[in-house]
Amino acid sequence: MGIARKIYRLGSQTIDENQTSAIPDGGAGTRTPLPRNGCQRLPIPAILEGRFPDLGTIQLLLEEYFEAVHWFSLVLYEPKFRRQLQSIEDGLAHPSEAPFLILLSTVLDMAAWYQSKKGPRDGSQEWKLWSDDLLKIVETRLVQVMDQRSLAAVQTLILLGSHHVYHGRPNLSFALLGATIKMSHALGLHRRQKDGSFDDVEERKRVWWTIYTWDRFASISYGRPLSINDEDYNVDLPAKFTESPFFGVDTAHAQATGVCYSPYQTELTQLYLIASPALKKIFGSLSARATHQYFDSEHRSMISNVTQRLASWRRHLPPDLCLDLKRDYDPLTTGWSLENLSLSSPGPNGSSVADMISPSASHTGPQSLASHGGSVHSPRENQDCFGVEPTAISEQWWDAAVRTASVTELPQLTQLATESHLVAFVAMNMFNAAIVLILVALSDPLSDQAQGIKRPITKVFRLEELLGQRSSLSSQSSAVLKNLIRLLLRRESEAMIGPTAPPSSGVVDHTAAPQPPLPDIKGMGPIQASHNVSMKV
Repeated sequence: MGIARKIYRLGSQTIDENQTSAIPDGGAGTRTPLPRNGCQRLPIPAILEGRFPDLGTIQLLLEEYFEAVHWFSLVLYEPKFRRQLQSIEDGLAHPSEAPFLILLSTVLDMAAWYQSKKGPRDGSQEWKLWSDDLLKIVETRLVQVMDQRSLAAVQTLILLGSHHVYHGRPNLSFALLGATIKMSHALGLHRRQKDGSFDDVEERKRVWWTIYTWDRFASISYGRPLSINDEDYNVDLPAKFTESPFFGVDTAHAQATGVCYSPYQTELTQLYLIASPALKKIFGSLSARATHQYFDSEHRSMISNVTQRLASWRRHLPPDLCLDLKRDYDPLTTGWSLENLSLSSPGPNGSSVADMISPSASHTGPQSLASHGGSVHSPRENQDCFGVEPTAISEQWWDAAVRTASVTELPQLTQLATESHLVAFVAMNMFNAAIVLILVALSDPLSDQAQGIKRPITKVFRLEELLGQRSSLSSQSSAVLKNLIRLLLRRESEAMIGPTAPPSSGVVDHTAAPQPPLPDIKGMGPIQASHNVSMKV
């Protein structure tokens, strides 16, 4: 079809005047606008075949969306989105505007869900009903959405996948990611657009990089290969511009101020760009067939490069996007707290990348672990945790877990996270941190080190239970952690008095040999907890 278009242009014609939707890539060019049946406009509920909120409710929910979701997942391009919204404020729309209406339904569905969690005084049941009804509108048209060649359709799938990965349907989210990537390729989002207005170009760039970061996050979360190759796109990073999160009728003055969300997306994208080569090696098909010699000769250089770049990225983060673990959230002085928490979470920042891809790394325990006032501190708290030596790899892994667990010392900030799209993301990273801490404790249950991490493990578990009230992912994580904590206590008891005999015998074997150390996750030998510290109580 690409060749056919060029031939048509030689004759000063355009192939898009013909119906080509049945041909692969047939609709990728400039399409003739869909007919609007004259000036006929229909009520929005009639187009969507379901109830739809009035303008006042829409404005309230959009402000909730921008506060809870938009900053975390920059899918919408606010200036264009606002103009499209204004065209349907009277409750009427052309049937050809269905793609935008479905996107709007997805946005309102997510906002209504968060609104429903604010408590019974805010009409939580009614908001939950709105969320269910709007989600039904979107899901019943899912195939129709996937068949559309529109940016609104891509945005809809991104938001729908983002919602499901954090609310109990990760497999559906993973499938939607694949569909989203292919739809973006069909629209040419992976190619730099030279023509078009500033708004059109920036909207495409914003959507593409959101898909890119979703792909990297999914690769880490699911342990699967990347779906976007870094050699297959040439899109520039989005420009900085202000957006207004206000939609009420009395917010004209507030709209004039504006908020610049793009620095967060830029830094997050830079983070994944740095980690991308390592992720490709970790989860790509070649890594499973690579020999030990290949790892040593090829991967060590890559590990060194990635870890150095990650360290540089951390050092050069703008001050507004750096999380201070010694200062809790203050609504009067802190404007970027949730963004800081998101960027500081070690889940996506590749802190364990080197450990995952280098089987020759020496797995020793952390240098030290100091507990004071019930908190746990990284042994290199004031240093970059991304060393380049293989012997420091397990220390980086440990530092990442300790730094994540330290978030439990910021109760106001974690409470704020429960009211936003960050809630399940925090829960996921807390769960990963707790797994690392429990694994170290299981390796030597009676060591000072194991005793010193009981409090942070407990705090992570309690935080997971709190977050579980807002996210099924958090709820299930807390259940898994509860069983692991019981296992840890049982291993500690066995180390103190010996393993207990089966209940039927009623006898305790006092001569039983101690339990062997737990094998490392990567099968690289047992983890030795050789560095002991004391815990102040």
